[in-house]
Amino acid sequence: MIAASLVQLDVQSLAPAENFRRIHDFVAAEAAKGAQLILFPELANTGYVEPLVPGGALVSDVPHFGAALYEACAAPDGEEVRALVALAARHRVHIVIGLGLRDRLRAGVMRNASLLIGPEGVLGDYTKIHQWQNEKLFFSGGDSIDTYPVFGTRLGMQVCYDIRFPEITRILALQGASIVTSVWASFGGENAPVTDEGLFIHRAYTRATENGVFFLSCNRSGSRGGQRFFGRSCAVAPDGRVLGALDHDREDVLRVEVDLAEVARYRSFTGIWADRVPALYAKYLNA
Repeated sequence: MIAASLVQLDVQSLAPAENFRRIHDFVAAEAAKGAQLILFPELANTGYVEPLVPGGALVSDVPHFGAALYEACAAPDGEEVRALVALAARHRVHIVIGLGLRDRLRAGVMRNASLLIGPEGVLGDYTKIHQWQNEKLFFSGGDSIDTYPVFGTRLGMQVCYDIRFPEITRILALQGASIVTSVWASFGGENAPVTDEGLFIHRAYTRATENGVFFLSCNRSGSRGGQRFFGRSCAVAPDGRVLGALDHDREDVLRVEVDLAEVARYRSFTGIWADRVPALYAKYLNA
């Protein structure tokens, strides 16, 4: 059994020092409660891009938002990431965290990434492939999909908008993932009603059941520029059972337990892998 904590963090814009301070505090607190896997939302160090929506206004009082965002991003091998590795080692936990990262070689180039960090170091590094709206103005998209060994299985990562492309989760499952994490910074108009309270559960349920994986969905909280982040983090088992869900957009922690034996039970009962006909699908997909 794996104890997982999904931290629905209220991220401060362009304030990495404060965000990392709070991330460290949450890791220590959740580890003390027995967490083995701790998730944090998309762009947990930098906050979301501005304008938040096409045609919107800049909110941050900076001369050039792109330059300010780059300064807020972490270096992949820099002090902030090394501190997260030391944190994971100190508390004997694994962390999945959405970060704005600088390119290793090219100054000014940024990635919207999800890292898997364990006591041994950075175990996985995924760059968001599908950029949502204004993200394209700032981030270089990813070009690889991989899984990483942890907890005696494999874990795959995706970021926010990636969930709308079922190929991502299917490829991760084909590579052996039993756990798929999705970190979000999903938002809508601050004064508009939430049109679908169960949206994140619906999406997680679909990806979980069509692949027979645990799907852990960690969104952020807070408001910015007339937009509020939806929160509503959730976790769904391979058979679609909701392990837990937050029904609000406030800062909070969702704690669930993952029993990896459920993966084999569900897949063997349904036959969703034995019944696939990939050669037939390929005739149409390749066209």
